[in-house]
Amino acid sequence: MQKQIIFLMLLSILLPAACSSPASSVAQQRPEVVLFRADNTNLEMGTSTMLRWQVTGADSIEIDGGIGKVGASGNMQIRPTSLSAYNLTASNPGGTVVCSVIINVKPFVKVTGTTTAASQPSSPQDALKYLPRLQANESYVFYGDAVMVGADEHYIVMRNNPSARNPSWAELVAFLQSDTTDKWTYVPGKFTCGDFAEKLHNNAEAIGIRAGLVAVQLKSSDMTEGVVNHSLNMFETTDRGLVYIDTTSSSQGFYADKMVDVVVGEDYIPVALFPQPGQMQKWPSMGVVLAFDIKQW
Repeated sequence: MQKQIIFLMLLSILLPAACSSPASSVAQQRPEVVLFRADNTNLEMGTSTMLRWQVTGADSIEIDGGIGKVGASGNMQIRPTSLSAYNLTASNPGGTVVCSVIINVKPFVKVTGTTTAASQPSSPQDALKYLPRLQANESYVFYGDAVMVGADEHYIVMRNNPSARNPSWAELVAFLQSDTTDKWTYVPGKFTCGDFAEKLHNNAEAIGIRAGLVAVQLKSSDMTEGVVNHSLNMFETTDRGLVYIDTTSSSQGFYADKMVDVVVGEDYIPVALFPQPGQMQKWPSMGVVLAFDIKQW
């Protein structure tokens, strides 16, 4: 009996120590991707950009798209030929982290006389799988497998109204007079012609007027190389047929709605629809129209 009491006393002393002595294992944290980006995510066909990364706590780091295993930090020049997603996968026993960079590539425009090869819009599934999902009434503006972007690099999205109809010329003029798209300020890198065209299109469709979006390439007389890419809108009127409207503003500010004839080989000369005292009615030529790059409803 005495031995049993001594054993129980020893057990009561030892048990607390036995429960607390083993160090509890701490789960390893997953790697941290400190940096994964490209210097430029909207490239002209044939140009390149620098892909940069920095990862901590990873045992294995791999970038797809033909790059393969890489070190914890670095950079690499890439030259994708179409809309591409580069995925960085960092792993350790604590888990895996995946980060992505999407590069949009704008194809060369090849003039074929009256239009370009890109005039027939397409929205390939390979491109769509990289892009944010849109609502049923929304669509990206595609040329080839590239996507049109605004000055601030956002994707241009057309919001279409299934009930929209072609307006009469008088209805179109009344809409343009009331619309405030041309009140926006032209700001390079923030809000330029593509943004004006996107806003006017969506405002028109919202009130039931069917609208389209056009991008043209122009060659200015003072340019020895390169082209000017410009965006505007089109409307199929019931009494005057197809008309092109350029609402891109300028230093003149409000009342910047203009009508223009878009003809390959001819000068692009906008004419003010609502000229005001002190404002130009016939604007200077922006250059000779080389081609229609996009023509989408």
